[in-house]
Amino acid sequence: MTPEQVQPKPSDPPKLYVRMIGPKVGEAKLAASDLADIVARTQQALKRVGQVLYGQESLGKGRKKKDIEELCQLFVVGWEKGSAIAALELAPPPAQLHLFGYIGERSLEAFLKGMALVSDGAQELSALPPGFDLGVLETCDALGRALEHGIDEMTFTSPNGVASQGIVYDRRARESVRRYLARPAELGRSTRVGRIEVLSGHGGITGRLWEPDGTRWNCHFREEHLDVLPDTWMRTVQVTGRAIVEEGKERVLDVDSIVIVSEEREPGYGATEAADFWKSVSLEELIEQQGVVAADDLDAIGALWPADDDPDDLLRFLLAERGEQRKIAAATGGDE
Repeated sequence: MTPEQVQPKPSDPPKLYVRMIGPKVGEAKLAASDLADIVARTQQALKRVGQVLYGQESLGKGRKKKDIEELCQLFVVGWEKGSAIAALELAPPPAQLHLFGYIGERSLEAFLKGMALVSDGAQELSALPPGFDLGVLETCDALGRALEHGIDEMTFTSPNGVASQGIVYDRRARESVRRYLARPAELGRSTRVGRIEVLSGHGGITGRLWEPDGTRWNCHFREEHLDVLPDTWMRTVQVTGRAIVEEGKERVLDVDSIVIVSEEREPGYGATEAADFWKSVSLEELIEQQGVVAADDLDAIGALWPADDDPDDLLRFLLAERGEQRKIAAATGGDE
């Protein structure tokens, strides 16, 4: 029985079928690591769509992140015979469904409808579909990494009628996603291409971007970028965000999205800066290179630290994400 022929019961959690086709995909066969990555990226996309749909209200009026994390979680419940088709299922709906609605189902519907619109290269949207923002597009682009591993296309099918005919995600669709990522989201947004160096988690998640002409940007990343940042180091990336340029100060980019342009490490890119990065230097030379000046007002330095910032929150986030990745690896038979 094909996914299109499945008739779910009204009480069943929504199902999502993902079919993979390509030279590295055999009959009912797929690398466990690729399957784990596809499931993880799809789940992350649903959670981010949920955040956009329900998590934007302030003062605690919107849905809590914990609800979105739990109800947008995907479970592998089957593997279809005859071809590489993974059967996925959302977490069970809450008992208060009639009061609050099912965020998992709404996120899945918004994700599939949005993917159908965004991946259509022939159609230019004046605004992103409901539930989509730069973070969702970034995850959709990361989902496309499987297309570099011998998979030509992925088809998403949902028997609930939202995508009964299937939505194809291939290289053409990924290029369309990247075109939207390259467009500034709003006035004041800027897109830059360069190499990422000096990633740091001290005092916030930051990194240094060097453009080909030597222009340097101090990038401030978000927590949701943590899963992709380790792969960006010393690679050429495209970042979009709010640019802050003040005379006499370092250029700053508050990053909304980040996309890896080159999958290869590029030691020859910006050779002068790369040589300085790898070379051991004295403390005096390092101070001169980074333009560090002596602090003369401790109160001013203390005022820069956010009063409500808790470094333990970052640690808890990392541990929770690693725990979810281990669960996915265990469920799909992949490595941790």
